[in-house]
Amino acid sequence: MLRGASVINLDTKGRLAIPGRYRDALTDRCDGRLVVTVNNTKERCLWMYPMDEWEQVERKVAALPDFNTDHQRIKRFLIGYASDTEMDKNGRVLLPAPLREFAKISKAVYLLGQSNKFELWSEEQWIAKRNQWLEEEVDMERVSVEMEQLSL
Repeated sequence: MLRGASVINLDTKGRLAIPGRYRDALTDRCDGRLVVTVNNTKERCLWMYPMDEWEQVERKVAALPDFNTDHQRIKRFLIGYASDTEMDKNGRVLLPAPLREFAKISKAVYLLGQSNKFELWSEEQWIAKRNQWLEEEVDMERVSVEMEQLSL
């Protein structure tokens, strides 16, 4: 359901207008309620989940053992930064300032559908990472068995 790429400008209040092609589906699926959080890897982007999808992710992450330092890190970032938001009547969602700061988002946002969530990137970060990834060769020794068996 959540696929495709869009470039959207934030308004002066830090609100992002969800593209029209997603609005009805998000309203039907989760009544326009979304959760925005930081990507817990080294990428400086945000993840935005429909509430029903987020609840599944949050349960899985919360169930991770607390005594593992990697699990603690994931919990601190994913759950700690999670912020509930809701589409307004114009289909806009507020991106909280700490999340915008984390992702270095100031104006132009690249919104990338990832099937179960959106990734939100600052224009500068997205262009730099995209160009880096396009120039890198795929390390076949790191490709998972699942990827090797995937037929596209």
